[in-house]
Amino acid sequence: MKLKNKNKSLCSSFGLACLLLVIFPISMDASWAQGSTKTIQFRTHIIDDSLIGGAFSNTGLADMDGDGKLEYIMSSRGTGKIYVYKYHEPGHWSRYIVGDNPPTDAGGAVLDVDGDGMPDYLVGGAWYRNSGELQTPYERIVFDDGIMDGSIHDQVVADINGDGRMDVITMSDRNNLRWYAIPDNPRNSWQRQDIGAAVHGGVAPKGHGDLDSDGDVDIVRTDVWFENLDGEGTKWKQHDLGPFMPLPEGEPTWADKAARSWVADINQDGRLDVVQTVEEMRGGRVWWMENLGPDSGGTIQWCRHEIAGWDRIMGGLHSLGVADFTGNGKLDVITAEQDWQRARPGKKGEENPRYYLWENLGVGPSWSNNPKVEWREHVIADINLGGHEIVFGDVTGDGMLDIVGKPWSPSDNNALGGKAFVLFLENKSILD
Repeated sequence: MKLKNKNKSLCSSFGLACLLLVIFPISMDASWAQGSTKTIQFRTHIIDDSLIGGAFSNTGLADMDGDGKLEYIMSSRGTGKIYVYKYHEPGHWSRYIVGDNPPTDAGGAVLDVDGDGMPDYLVGGAWYRNSGELQTPYERIVFDDGIMDGSIHDQVVADINGDGRMDVITMSDRNNLRWYAIPDNPRNSWQRQDIGAAVHGGVAPKGHGDLDSDGDVDIVRTDVWFENLDGEGTKWKQHDLGPFMPLPEGEPTWADKAARSWVADINQDGRLDVVQTVEEMRGGRVWWMENLGPDSGGTIQWCRHEIAGWDRIMGGLHSLGVADFTGNGKLDVITAEQDWQRARPGKKGEENPRYYLWENLGVGPSWSNNPKVEWREHVIADINLGGHEIVFGDVTGDGMLDIVGKPWSPSDNNALGGKAFVLFLENKSILD
């Protein structure tokens, strides 16, 4: 399936053990793009359909055992387990349980906390020290017992204070948006700095970057962004980014302004833009906020460009990735509709959830008289299994970006009769 997006824009000044796999047929879309022919296709594998329960979250792709290959890590508040899936080949994975009691709602991050060269796992107010062996459980170490209540929803890493070391950003609608500097001895309590008020979600998976081009990291939170005033993350100023869709009647208040955010230069003009999705309810949308630069008063102006969702009732899009999946040197966008029944697509959730890739065709060519970015839509998985916090990386080692996904909680109406699952979308695209 393919659909060329006619770029709906709105510009305003805002003041701004081994597992056997089921392989589904290839999802294929051969597309013509600005004079080149390529085939965008992903082969879908079910790498686990034996999981029990729900609340699966906190996903990552990293080399967890030091063998030079990516493993998939995730955990579940429902089962109380942390899982690592080791890739052998597309039809052969192994599952390990490396920890217990992940204290969070969603989010999670992978980074080398203690500087030993191995990626550790960060969840809520605790980090799990990588043992170096998938057969050996990870040690659980609490860095802030004030956020061990399972409420953290967004958790990302970035160098906030410019010291060359990764810091940790967390947000929960039960407390606030904040960041932590990791001390030399990460077993000690971590230093906290508050940024601003919270919403349920709006910072993950990559809502950070130098938006004002002053050399430090700023933070996006759904409809606002926070300027890092001193470059050290101790003083912040809130600015408008753009209005978020109003909360539909009947939706829970916690879903208000809940979004995914990713900071990247979409139109390659040297300024960082923001890509976003509506994550927690059906009626999801995908758009990007173009950074137009500052006005005469120094306030950054933004222009909203719709990518998808304005013309249909999509599911909740609790996934977002931005990278060059199609080999043209431009940043594409991926997402997935949720499997969770309350956020499945269609007016009443009657449609099947899909995985999408929007190919960035670049700013319109001279003959189109379109100065804005054009997109081509590809449905890359359509097997009635949705996604939540999907992640991507070159799992197979062939230089192509693959995708791994799973549900938050499975729908009784999914293709597996209500089973939870983990999906591997193997990138088999043929690029120029």
